[in-house]
Amino acid sequence: MSCYRKLTVYLMRHGSCADGDILRGRTESPLSEQGEAEMWNAWRELCEHLPEGKLLLLSSPLQRCSQFADGLASEMPEFFDSPLQTADWLQELNFGEWDGKSYASLQADYPKATAAYQADPLNHTPPAGETVRELYRRVTRGWESLIQELLHGEQHTALLITHGGVMRTLISEMLNPGELPLNGVFNGLELPYGSVLKIEVDAHEVDGEWECQPKLHWQL
Repeated sequence: MSCYRKLTVYLMRHGSCADGDILRGRTESPLSEQGEAEMWNAWRELCEHLPEGKLLLLSSPLQRCSQFADGLASEMPEFFDSPLQTADWLQELNFGEWDGKSYASLQADYPKATAAYQADPLNHTPPAGETVRELYRRVTRGWESLIQELLHGEQHTALLITHGGVMRTLISEMLNPGELPLNGVFNGLELPYGSVLKIEVDAHEVDGEWECQPKLHWQL
């Protein structure tokens, strides 16, 4: 006996922030007015594509994501069956001692190290920072947990409010599953603030085991 489900997961990157051009990982940065507008515009466009049924709303706990997600849950309760949840796996990469510093100051103070990191983030990590390998393990474990929740719950659609590093990791995983992210996904792919991606998962249950085939849709 077999069973089929289609899961749909939307990922929205936070909008631009008020504290300028910095390496923004775990630094708590508020959204700018433009950033809030970018996210509301993305939501309005997304509404035109949503399947029937309520969504699971999940956000990074960092305020540039959770601020918008909390407002969305409050102002649009008809779209969500359960209250906003936050998940640590949706947080941005931790840039360690470089976190929160401007790109200009990093390039001036650590020209060789920043050049190496920008060219090959998989094999170069800021001092005391999170490696891309650690990011990959964190994000893929969280993704697997989310898919299980959607498979066994009543909701089969989710909206994740998150960060560029998380979205790039999942893009790489969809294109090259089971392998560490490609450098080009991090340093050669434009992902604007307020971007929305869609991942559809065709899930087939055969004899109690689910087989899932994800498909990445590039934006909407």
